[in-house]
Amino acid sequence: MPKTTVLFVCPDNSLLGPMAEACLNARGSGLMRAFSAGLQPAAQISKNVSRLLSEHGVSAQGLSPKSIDVFLMPYAIVPDRIIYLSDVKAILQPSSWKGTTSSHWWSVTDGGALSDDFAACSGYLKRIWQAIDGLIDPSVPSELSTGNKVA
Repeated sequence: MPKTTVLFVCPDNSLLGPMAEACLNARGSGLMRAFSAGLQPAAQISKNVSRLLSEHGVSAQGLSPKSIDVFLMPYAIVPDRIIYLSDVKAILQPSSWKGTTSSHWWSVTDGGALSDDFAACSGYLKRIWQAIDGLIDPSVPSELSTGNKVA
């Protein structure tokens, strides 16, 4: 069975994207493969990522902020889904993605401004887990998945 490839996109790829990438790769049972990228990548991962992931038994090893440009190169992996983790505009997809890549938005920050506060980050991770459960098993209700837009 082929893997479904998911690209998580967020503004700076220091917090939301890396957490979602690690969680989906951990929970996807090899059937889903996740990557993350930022529109303007930060210099480093948020200090909360490793702590939060380790509390859930997920490794943060190998996570680093990456630019969306890496995934727009001609020979890069073409994702089956792009999931935007905050209220950002959709990227301009290469023509090779047309008809194969769907776009979705998850309200991970619950409509608020992104915070690096540990309690806020814990809430983001909880919503990411819920949305990933709904992605893996569509019969699992998720309030995040109801607002998905598909392009």
